[in-house]
Amino acid sequence: MRTSLGTKPRSIMSAAAIILLCFMPFSVSAFATIQQQALHAPTKTIRIHTTLSLSNSDNNGGDDGGIDDFESNRMDIVRSLQKSFYMPESPTAIPDGDNDDETASYVTSSCPRAQLDESTGKIINLPLWRVGWIETPGRRNCLNVHEGIYTHMFESILSTQSETNDPLYFGHLYLPGGTKAAKSGEERYRLKTWREELDDDDRFDNYSKSSTLNAPDISTPSVDRSAVVGCLMQIVDHRRMEDGRLMLLVQAVERFVVDEVLETLPYSVANVQILLDKEDLQFKGDDNDKNEQVDENFCKYLRGDAVTASFFYHDYEFNKPKLPLGEKNNSYLSKDDVPWLEISNLLPFAGYSSDDVSLNAANEKSSSMQESLLSSINNGDASSNFAEGELSMEEQLFNGGILWDPPSIQNVIVRRSLDTSDCDALETLLWLAMDDFCRATGFNLPEEVRVLMPPEMDYLDQMPSEHALSPLYPKIRRQRRLSYLAPALIENLEEVGKGIRHIWLNTPSTNARLRGALERYDYLNNKLMGQFE
Repeated sequence: MRTSLGTKPRSIMSAAAIILLCFMPFSVSAFATIQQQALHAPTKTIRIHTTLSLSNSDNNGGDDGGIDDFESNRMDIVRSLQKSFYMPESPTAIPDGDNDDETASYVTSSCPRAQLDESTGKIINLPLWRVGWIETPGRRNCLNVHEGIYTHMFESILSTQSETNDPLYFGHLYLPGGTKAAKSGEERYRLKTWREELDDDDRFDNYSKSSTLNAPDISTPSVDRSAVVGCLMQIVDHRRMEDGRLMLLVQAVERFVVDEVLETLPYSVANVQILLDKEDLQFKGDDNDKNEQVDENFCKYLRGDAVTASFFYHDYEFNKPKLPLGEKNNSYLSKDDVPWLEISNLLPFAGYSSDDVSLNAANEKSSSMQESLLSSINNGDASSNFAEGELSMEEQLFNGGILWDPPSIQNVIVRRSLDTSDCDALETLLWLAMDDFCRATGFNLPEEVRVLMPPEMDYLDQMPSEHALSPLYPKIRRQRRLSYLAPALIENLEEVGKGIRHIWLNTPSTNARLRGALERYDYLNNKLMGQFE
């Protein structure tokens, strides 16, 4: 096998990876305990994910040959290995006369970049960060990555950064217990595809007995098993720490379902299907029989167009702030260099870009997709020859209990009729309920939420954002963002909000999330005013 400068056969890479992992900082889990830092402002509490050192260097002084010198020498070795092992690769690094297809494949496939397949709407070769907590779209976080397996994973991702600054993606997937659970060997913690999960007869063991509204025979899970629905994360900025850890500023842009497992060691890699809300991809027209079955063979190609159209909006929906640490250079940060308070100002929600130039292309792409979808529906392509096909993936996920509507709350006075199903009406009612809640508690909505207020609702007590959304921005996408952020504001209040972030992630539609959030705000408002039936 011929090798050259810039090429890394997999056997050499595997050996180097093992050496790297041996020198990486020691740790006990894939992600450190969440540390809360309460800001002086009484209306808002931000959580920052940090980690504590496992050793106390102050007790060892600065004597030559002490633990400080040992750690310094060890990190010098780590950084030297990192600079060579994680060097960005390019086919242009192959010397003349040695650029055959076989050799070139090692350059481009040693650490393939996770990319969107526009024909199917799948993210191919997505590295997975399996940790014991859940993210939802629209959130931003600062990660402190310290376990060797995951510093290796993220360094590999960062090494694929191109000159065009294409997005750097990874998958956030819930795994109770994190790496410890993954090493336990228990079947329920094994990484599975959504089809394998549907075929698992034990997946409802150890689940609570509460049932969903639309599927009373399917229990609502307590999520004590590896999830198959996760969040697509984008790395916005990063810094390297003195002890080999990585600080990453990331934001959740879409949700996905695991479609194909590619690798599980040293870290998991999968092909995942981007999971849109029903409103983004309606396979049935208004005049069609709602009980009519739709063939997955028809859906999967239109799904690719819809996902591609959704990605066109990301440049506007997610601004890309930098960590408040000055310009990047070759220096490494110490814990004392990290301005946690300034970083907290970037969290916990992502902000919109002030530049809406990308919306024209996004709207054009979305309009083209909708026309193609309607044309196919009107031609009867959706249900033709269904006997030879299968249900759409979305229907299979819902029927099988992987997706479900938020469970209803009993004994709550609602401000809507039970048949309210229009997203516009639900959005208005939710804003009225949120305004009542803020008035009763003195809570001020963060800027990232106030920017979602419809322009015609400037009569609310909550002041509209100074940075109004572009008139080119579709209201259904504004409503989708609100359906995730509104529940997040009350997720630590009462039992109606605690521990159910996975429910919002697994809800199949914007409409259902808006209804679920509205019901919980109404419940809290009822309790604040003492109004129960």
